[in-house]
Amino acid sequence: MNDSARAAAMTELQSLLLTTPGVDDFVDGVARAAARHVGAASSATITLRRDKRPTLVAASDPHAAVCDEVEYAAADGPCLTAIEVGSTVHVPDVAQETRWPAWRSAAQEHGYGSAAALPRDVRPGVQIALNLYAVGAYAWDDDAIAVADMYADEIARTVELFLRSADQAEMNADLRAALVSRAVIDQAIGVIMAENRCTAQDALAILRSAAQHRKVKLREVAASIVEAVTGSPPENLGAFRARV
Repeated sequence: MNDSARAAAMTELQSLLLTTPGVDDFVDGVARAAARHVGAASSATITLRRDKRPTLVAASDPHAAVCDEVEYAAADGPCLTAIEVGSTVHVPDVAQETRWPAWRSAAQEHGYGSAAALPRDVRPGVQIALNLYAVGAYAWDDDAIAVADMYADEIARTVELFLRSADQAEMNADLRAALVSRAVIDQAIGVIMAENRCTAQDALAILRSAAQHRKVKLREVAASIVEAVTGSPPENLGAFRARV
């Protein structure tokens, strides 16, 4: 790939990364950019496979999307093969391709003469593939595939960043839930201590006994106690604190 083509592709990718509000918009933009700039490609799609389940996450046009969906339904095609073997699958002439009959028929029906799939590992259990379609046969040379490689690399990096952010958000949500649960239990212990004039340890034992007897979680029993006292659900922690 010549330096000017690399510079132009990098500039567009950086612009997409800076101007698109979310990962969905970014991968859509990358698919459209790849369709415009990777050699003679006329269409591009992006597949995300997570826990062996492929999903179409972006497509430059509906014709290429249909080809990918046919491939997913048949569990057989260049994209899934590329992900499985971990290397680029190039179909220079769809008409001469003897593998993947369902996908080949769909590609020919939608007017495609060549295709390529470029996979990337994102993390264990998660892969992406940039899939290219062109009207003519033998659409791409080594330089064109090098440009496509750069797009595939950028997609993989962005998806990994997105997944990290999602993991962090889930972790934060779990932490918030744990803190709320702990706060509700502490409040219920306080109510039991006041009503029974007992220690915190004794109050916790009473709470646990009630949970075991009802066969529900400790937090559920605590929440019912707090709501009985405050008249509002335990999520409204400020109301409870204002009344004690």
